[in-house]
Amino acid sequence: MYRQRNKAFLFFTILSLFLVFNIHAQRNEDENLRPIDRIFFGGNFSMMFGHITNVEISPLVGYHITPRLSAGTGLRFEYYRDKGFYYPYQTTIYGGNIFSRYIIINNLGEGINFGLNTGIFTQVEYEVLSLEREYFDPPYTADGRFLVHSVLVGGGIIQPFGRRSALLLTILYNLNENARSPYSNPIFRLGVIF
Repeated sequence: MYRQRNKAFLFFTILSLFLVFNIHAQRNEDENLRPIDRIFFGGNFSMMFGHITNVEISPLVGYHITPRLSAGTGLRFEYYRDKGFYYPYQTTIYGGNIFSRYIIINNLGEGINFGLNTGIFTQVEYEVLSLEREYFDPPYTADGRFLVHSVLVGGGIIQPFGRRSALLLTILYNLNENARSPYSNPIFRLGVIF
């Protein structure tokens, strides 16, 4: 556990230094943007029906600090029902997060001349979720809820489809995954911003 914390601390330190140098280098690129033009909205929405029913709604709001660096916050609500062979159950998961996203490559198509406008980004996220003890806290006997704190790191691709909107495919890794985590590594997300 101690080694994981050291790795996470080293990763965040290097990422922070990288972002600080890039913010300084890009300061002149976005001087003409009004603060209202830097705000973006979006989120994730997923549904699965059948033996297992899972509906997730995750809205977010963010701010473009520079053309490549953005930060924001989001909410998450998930309804989960498993008809189960031995023990059917249903539960809700809810919480929030804060994130920072940096676009490493703005346009893959520039150097290749494929006409692609796809970019590659990295993301760091801190998430807090409220879970029911009966389903997520071993030995699964207590009632009530508890909080799970997760540090997620990863990246993905961003595909713009308009002046301000884009589709994001993100792959994240939970640095402190354990038996109480609601999902296992890696975590895949498909979302949109506008």
